[in-house]
Amino acid sequence: MNGILAFVLAVLVYPGLLVAGLAALALGWARDSARGALAHTGTPHPLQSVQQVRGALQRDTIAPEGVYPLALTLTSTAAVLFPVAALVLLPVPGNPLVQALSLQGDLIAEGGLLLGLPLTRLAVGWAIPSSFTRLAADRGARLLAGAAVPMILAFTASAEQVATLGLNFPVVKGSLPLIAVVTRILAALAFIFALPVLARASHLRADDDEELELVAGELTELSGRDLALFRIGEALQLVAVAALFVAAFLLPIFATLPAGAGRGILWIVGLIVTAAGIGLWEGFASRQPATANDRPPLTWWIGWPVLVALVALVAAAWATRAG
Repeated sequence: MNGILAFVLAVLVYPGLLVAGLAALALGWARDSARGALAHTGTPHPLQSVQQVRGALQRDTIAPEGVYPLALTLTSTAAVLFPVAALVLLPVPGNPLVQALSLQGDLIAEGGLLLGLPLTRLAVGWAIPSSFTRLAADRGARLLAGAAVPMILAFTASAEQVATLGLNFPVVKGSLPLIAVVTRILAALAFIFALPVLARASHLRADDDEELELVAGELTELSGRDLALFRIGEALQLVAVAALFVAAFLLPIFATLPAGAGRGILWIVGLIVTAAGIGLWEGFASRQPATANDRPPLTWWIGWPVLVALVALVAAAWATRAG
C-alpha cells in the first residue's frame, strides 16, 4: 500500500477519527455507566456525550476575559490532535501504517502524546484570570505530577522486560517463565495508578433549566466551539489511554496468545474493561472527601504507586538476568 494513502486512511478511518469516534462512544458509555453505578447517579444515555458536544457547538463561543481567542482555539485544537496522533501511531491490529511503513510504535512517544491533553487543560486553567480555574489547574498539576513517576517507572519496567521500546510484540512460542509473567503484571499494576489521571475528563451537571454545565474545573469558563473540542479530545483520550494500556501492558502478559481472533477479542475486552475500571475508580473517588482526591505528589511518590513500580523494576532486572 502507498505510504501516503496508508497515512490518510490511518488518520481519517482506522485507527483515526472515524473508528476512534465510535470507540469513544462505546468506551465513554462504559466508563460513565460504571461511575454512575458506584456513585448512584444512574446509567447515562449512550449518546449523551454526542448531545453534550452538539449543545456546546450550538452556543456562542465566548473567550474568557483576558484570554486571546486565537490562543484558546489553538489550544483546544491541540487537545484533539494529541490523542488522535497517539492512536494513529499505535500499532493496533489492522493499522495500515503497520504494513505500509512497518510501524512498530514507540512507548516514549505514546506516553508523551498522552500527556498532551492534560497539559493543554492546565494551560487553559492557568491562562484564565480566575482564582477558581487556577486553583483547579493547580490541583490537576499535582495529580499529573503524582502520576508521572509511576507511569515512567512502569514504562521502564515494561521496556526492560520485553527488551524494546516498540509496541508490536511478536508471539512467544512456549510458556513464559513465571518471573517474566509476574514482572509484566506488576508493570501493568503500576501503570493502572496513572490511568484515571491521564483519562481524566471534565464532568457536567444539569441545572434547573436542564442545560448541562461544567462542574468547577480548568475548563469551567469555556463555551461553544472551544468547549466542544475539549470534550471531543477527552473522549478520544480515553480510547488512546485504554489502547496504550492494552498494547504496552496486557499484550506482553498474553504474549503466547496466537495472532488472530484471540488477540482481537483481547483487544476488545481489554479496552472495555479498562474504560469501566476508570469509571469505577472515578465513582469511588467521587464518594470520598474532596481533600482525599487532591493528593500532592509526595503522597504518590512514597505510596503504593511507586512501590509497585519499583518492585516491577526489580523483578524486571531479575527476569532479564535469569533469561
